[in-house]
Amino acid sequence: MRLIALSAVAICAFLGAFETQAQVYKCPDASGRLALQQTPCAGGAKLEVRPASGHDPVSAPQAVGGAAPSASASPKKGYADQLAEEREQRERWVRMNDARLAVDRERRTCDREQADLASRKWASNNNLAGATRDNAISGEMQAAATMCAGRLRSLEAEVTRMEADCSKMGCRRPGT
Repeated sequence: MRLIALSAVAICAFLGAFETQAQVYKCPDASGRLALQQTPCAGGAKLEVRPASGHDPVSAPQAVGGAAPSASASPKKGYADQLAEEREQRERWVRMNDARLAVDRERRTCDREQADLASRKWASNNNLAGATRDNAISGEMQAAATMCAGRLRSLEAEVTRMEADCSKMGCRRPGT
């Protein structure tokens, strides 16, 4: 009996995959068991088989006035499309978060560089050679600060662009 039930399910699933309508009949065999077949039989009953979408292709829903839905109407997103969109949103969030982390890393690098230069300047002696060295280190500190500011502006502009993308297209934190 399980074999017949499994066969019935398999046949219905197989026939439901096609867009064309198939005729399926439930017929008793010589031993009284029910079997599925495509031809009518005595004492059998016709089964209604629909495609996997659940809609009969002949009586598919139509727009108001009997016309077919327009091509410009946006189709409903499938599950795979929805998952792909959520994945893109998570990837956008990760890229934006990585960019924010890069800004923080660059700030820490710049601060460390300035602290190293300041410690070199502090070690100078109070004489003419020390004063000359102080001026050189001060120039180095200014140049390093200018370069850091340029790198930070560039990284912060990238973060701003990514945040705008997230607000426009959506972002999702991984795990949500």
